[in-house]
Amino acid sequence: MRRLPTLLLLLAVGACAPSESEPTPEAILADAAAYLWSQQAEDGGWHSTTHGLLRGGQAWTPFVLHSLLQVPDSIVAQPQGGVDRALTFLRAHINADGVLGLADSAVLEYPNYATAYALRIFAEHGAPEDSALVRRMVAYLRGQQFTEQRGITPDRLAYGAWGFGETTLAQGEAGHLDLSHTRRAVQALRAAEALDDEAAVAVTRYLRLVQKHPAESRAQPPSATLPDSAQYDGGFYASPTVQGVNKGWLTEAGVYRSYATATADGILALLAAGHAPDSEPIQAALAWLRAHPDWATPAGIPTDGPIAWDRVMHFYHLAARAEAYDALGEPGWHDEVLRVLAAQQHTDGHFANPEGAPNKEDDPLLATAMMVDALVRLLSAHLGGS
Repeated sequence: MRRLPTLLLLLAVGACAPSESEPTPEAILADAAAYLWSQQAEDGGWHSTTHGLLRGGQAWTPFVLHSLLQVPDSIVAQPQGGVDRALTFLRAHINADGVLGLADSAVLEYPNYATAYALRIFAEHGAPEDSALVRRMVAYLRGQQFTEQRGITPDRLAYGAWGFGETTLAQGEAGHLDLSHTRRAVQALRAAEALDDEAAVAVTRYLRLVQKHPAESRAQPPSATLPDSAQYDGGFYASPTVQGVNKGWLTEAGVYRSYATATADGILALLAAGHAPDSEPIQAALAWLRAHPDWATPAGIPTDGPIAWDRVMHFYHLAARAEAYDALGEPGWHDEVLRVLAAQQHTDGHFANPEGAPNKEDDPLLATAMMVDALVRLLSAHLGGS
């Protein structure tokens, strides 16, 4: 049972002033982290019981563990042996090429996502003997960037991005690619101190395209509209080549609309690629988010589409926006997010979005891990007085 029963009630609560009875960020985070630890399986992994394709645990385990490793011990103490068992699970499922997500030949469990989070974990928390494993993961993620090494030249729309990690792509072919995968790969390589200048320049070119930046000379998809300053609002969309990924769909001018989740991802990718917080692209994206301040619904996503992405992406929006704001030291946002989260946490500590199946947010493991991410940032901002 939820503390408040529906997403609609959440919107009403978000407009109210906080009461003395509202949970503290520490309490919400403690309950959420304790729930996730309670769901760890005996093999050390986290296995979806909501989506059968993710029951293997290769995708969920690094995502959940990465979130939990950010929680201070003063909030929730890690169970004895919990981290070690999770690391053992990951080591056992990363293949000889440094890829996590391919252990089941019948199912691809988000190999680039999973490997990116595993790389961040082992780069920051691994044992000395994991150094060879880290090198293999770095080599794999570097090789996944769509650049000349993959037969993708700078004039191509896919240039500089990362995708899903399909194993059947021919040289010169770019499959599924988007900003979400791209920023995870860049963040992971940055965490491992393995993002070289060439890769950073290439990904910046991709980010410039999906920000509709006036400095970008390539025509904007899908209608090959020539770039001009009128299209540049500072926000981001997700993919120039996979139309269905772009939750904002099209503007009246026929280019992909900027929207909040992609814009937060864009900020985080720019930071990981080496752009300074005060750089023009980051400040333009931050200005877009400030101009669209709603936390309960991701701005820029139409409310009348065939899939209700504005409701599907609810937790992703909270997590990505909180991470971007915390990274930039943005003030004045944590009270509103606290009200939003307090309204949706279940009594056992978990979060779940009943409308989130297309983005897997209906899975309590994913939704709760994302909210642990948001709560860690919220707590950081709260303690910092912002």
